[in-house]
Amino acid sequence: MEAINSVSRSNIYMQLAQKRADLANIDKKEQEKNTQESYDKTNETNSKYDQKDYDLVLGKFKKLDTETKAHEQAHAANAPTTTPINYNYQVGPDGKLYANGGSVRYDTSIPEDEGSANYKLEQLQNAASAPNELSAADAQIAKTANLNRMLLQSQEESF
Repeated sequence: MEAINSVSRSNIYMQLAQKRADLANIDKKEQEKNTQESYDKTNETNSKYDQKDYDLVLGKFKKLDTETKAHEQAHAANAPTTTPINYNYQVGPDGKLYANGGSVRYDTSIPEDEGSANYKLEQLQNAASAPNELSAADAQIAKTANLNRMLLQSQEESF
């Protein structure tokens, strides 16, 4: 009798799992449909504007994407990082994703050897100030690295 109950319970759990999977698929299809309808509605709205306006806006998205990627790559190229570059994206008028911000996580561990530590702090300062246009976060990182380097040098001189 116990074997029959466990088989029927197992069968019930399998049916429940199948129903949940079916419901998840229905939800996914609904979400895809809503997203497509929203995109279509946006494109209908865009058809009210002339091609010149559309091209102008799209050009701004592409320019910001290029500038953002160059900015973050300049940071990453000048110091050791702990993760890949993280970009923030925005959907453009053509439905594609364009980078509009980003971040780089530097390896900020300081070696015990004073010469290596000084070199690494200099790398961090250079990496943070690598792009032509610094953000507030870039300036703060460069300032902190410079202050830490000065502190390290003053400790070296006192010994």
